[in-house]
Order: sequence, then C-alpha cells, then structure tokens
Amino acid sequence: MDKMRSLKRKRVEAPRIPTLEDVHPYSRWNLCVRVYHKFHVERLASGRKRLNMVLLDDKGKKMAAVVYDDDVDRFDPLLVEGRVYYVWKMLAEPIMRNQDYLFADSQFVCHFSSVTTINELRNVNERLIPLFPAFIPFDRVWEFTLDNDTYVDVIGMVLFVSSMGYKDGFYNRRIPVRNIVLLDDTYNIVKLVVWDKLVTNNLSAWEKLAEERAIVVATMLRAERIDRGLHPTDFSRMHFNPNITAARELRQRINNDLAGQSPP
Repeated sequence: MDKMRSLKRKRVEAPRIPTLEDVHPYSRWNLCVRVYHKFHVERLASGRKRLNMVLLDDKGKKMAAVVYDDDVDRFDPLLVEGRVYYVWKMLAEPIMRNQDYLFADSQFVCHFSSVTTINELRNVNERLIPLFPAFIPFDRVWEFTLDNDTYVDVIGMVLFVSSMGYKDGFYNRRIPVRNIVLLDDTYNIVKLVVWDKLVTNNLSAWEKLAEERAIVVATMLRAERIDRGLHPTDFSRMHFNPNITAARELRQRINNDLAGQSPP
C-alpha cells in the first residue's frame, strides 16, 4: 500500500525546453521563440536570397537568425514579426558576418534550413515570451558597448524634447533632428537623438511626450561615445507608452517616488 501511494505521489516532470543560452554549433535545436525583428528579404548575386531576423526566447535573450534561397520562399510568408513559434531542427552556427554581431550579444546565429519546421503558438503573452529583450540600464550602456557595436534596447520616461533642428545629409538634403532626454528606473538619464522618419512620422507625438511624461521604448540603437548619446540605426523602432509590464512598473515607481517627496 505504501509503495502504491509513493507511486501516485511521484511527479513526472516534462523535459525542459532549451533556450537560446543553450544552443551551440553543429547540432539541431527545438526552441520556442518570438520573432523580435524581421528584415526585408535581400536579393543577392546569382539569384540568391537571404532573410534576416532577430529571435527572442523566454529569458529575453536575443540571437540573430538567417534563412537562405528556396527556404526564404517557404518561411517568409509564415514568420510574422512579434509572433511566437515552436521551431524544430534549427541549426546554430558560428557568426561569419560582422553585421550579425550588431543584432545580438551572441557568438552564434540560428539557421532555418530545409529540414526546419515551425508551428505558430497563439495568444502567448509577455509573461511566457517577452515582447522585448531585457532593457539596458542607462548607466550600463557604455560598459556594455565598450568592446563592440552591438545595438541596445532601452526604456525610459521622457523628461525633455527639443525643438526640431536640422542636419545636412547627402545631396544637400536637410534632415530633421530632435534631442530627447530619458529617465530610467534608477534615475539615470541619457540623451536619445532621433532624426529623419523617426521625427517626421511622429510629429504630433513628440510635441506631447514631455508634457505627458510618456514612456518610450527605443530599440536597436547605437551608443555613440562622441556625444554620449544613443543614436538610431536603420532598424530602430520607437514605441510610445507600450502596454507592457516594464512600462507600467517604470511609471508607477517614478510616480510613487515623486508622491513620496511631495509635502503633506
């Protein structure tokens, strides 16, 4: 009887699903990932094609991914930015292109091959697979990018938005520029420089951000030591007041601290 009870109480644990931290080259991996960023298909020489992506796992770790040639036609319509997939038989390879080092702090790149299969997982919330990678605190940005040019993702409350200025571009084109000051949850500040379409596509939004103390998520930024600022790349995105836990917690913490400093 005791033996039967012990058998009933014994728990059977499911095998742990690997994460991007686990992968290493020359093996095939089954992973659950979110397509964090999907780029346009590149047309290469001799009729070749390439599709680049950045994947995100449940720990918030990023890794570059690539699809080539005929597999691009198969995966491009299926893989949608922001959605979550279970991926079978994905390869991990050492990075061969310097560009892949920019997308993620990893030595490897995932390769979707002819034997790779995927299945989309619906209604996966940010508690299971985050919508964004782990944000870099402002006081760690310069240390994180000391020996590399890896793009960074940050979140902060808008304290200041400059009036619109201009800088000179190619062919005497005047490019609109704004300087933004962001505050993070450790009360460090950083200068975010935005220009071109990141300015013109959000003209009305930028005017209100400082007044509203809006929360901004800015992704794939380059840390520039010349002016100690974060600058956009061709792949940068701006998200205003995103409906994510990190944004709600940041606003609540700052508001609570400010309320605590108010006179009775």
